[in-house]
Amino acid sequence: MTSVVAGALAVAAVTLTPPAQARAGSTQGANPYKPQAVCGSGYTFVKRVDIRTAEVYLMWNRQKNTNCVVTLKKKDIGTPTPVTASLHRAVDGRPATGPGLGSVQRGSFKYYAGPVYVRAAGVLRLGDASRLETCVFWAGSTTHDVDPGAWMYCNPRPRA
Repeated sequence: MTSVVAGALAVAAVTLTPPAQARAGSTQGANPYKPQAVCGSGYTFVKRVDIRTAEVYLMWNRQKNTNCVVTLKKKDIGTPTPVTASLHRAVDGRPATGPGLGSVQRGSFKYYAGPVYVRAAGVLRLGDASRLETCVFWAGSTTHDVDPGAWMYCNPRPRA
């Protein structure tokens, strides 16, 4: 009688296990893209934040005095799902808005959102005033994670 029960359990286990094709859209394998390749030549790693279903990278290009942000998915790789990448210059401790001060990329993507770029270290002109600014606000999210807000980073001061 025990062999009949064991056989029935084995059949039930095989029946309840979804086929490999059904699992393909969920978490599988590593993302084939790397932040350096997405941002482009000359960008180096600055910081990374793990938001559970994605990793958000802040990159820096010293020659261009430019930052780049990319959000690489860790879940639903290869399936279009909502992903964001955001990067803005900091003005008075807040993300700046306006032409050339930052951007957000939102959409359904298979592998990543971004790259988004901003020239972040240098003189910032606001109306008649100008001052040296080196800080950026950056963020990323996916449909599976609550928007984590924005993280602030201050770049090295540009060479004179």
